[in-house]
Amino acid sequence: MVRRTSLPREAGLTTIELVAAIVFVSITVVVGVRAIMVTGTVTKQTVSSSQLEQRLHRVAAQISEELLQARVDTLDPVPEQPLGASTLTYERAEIDMTGRIVWSTPRSIELVPATDDPEDGIDNDRDGLVDEHDIWLVRNAGLENEQRSLLTTGVASFLAGESENVIDDNGNELFDERGLSFELRDGVMLIRLTMQARDAEGEVASRTCETAIRMRN
Repeated sequence: MVRRTSLPREAGLTTIELVAAIVFVSITVVVGVRAIMVTGTVTKQTVSSSQLEQRLHRVAAQISEELLQARVDTLDPVPEQPLGASTLTYERAEIDMTGRIVWSTPRSIELVPATDDPEDGIDNDRDGLVDEHDIWLVRNAGLENEQRSLLTTGVASFLAGESENVIDDNGNELFDERGLSFELRDGVMLIRLTMQARDAEGEVASRTCETAIRMRN
């Protein structure tokens, strides 16, 4: 006579409950990781007003120093009224190994939409800032050995007080100037920059500066 053995009913229930618990814990961990990632992004973008001010002036100084040796007749485009420019290509004076002054290969300063926050009116990266832009310094611009260096993130889409309406909203005689704006007047380059970030209270802080340099002939 063959005896049939069967597992107790309680064991089967315990196995099902164990599987369900594992699935639940896995989902909870995934949600938790996502929450940490989002929180980390917001924290990274949160700065004090003084920190934002320091970053703003540091970037403006870098751009000014870069353009100080640029030759005015190599500027492309020529950033004149009423539009100015947000991206410039130029050549600048450099010293070669023999100590002579030579002109560099083309360089450019570019304002471009951030890769994780394209210009569409939406806060795509969920950091509280809409349509953020980056500034890049490009050496050997347009050549095979082009080199790109990121100068800063967190640049506003438009300069403070401006919007896209073909009107001089902020009264500086330029229309719809971007967060980084170049204007050439009588051999003097005006550089305007607006940067933004989230402050400690989660509000969007914005700072703007303007500097001027005399261009080389």
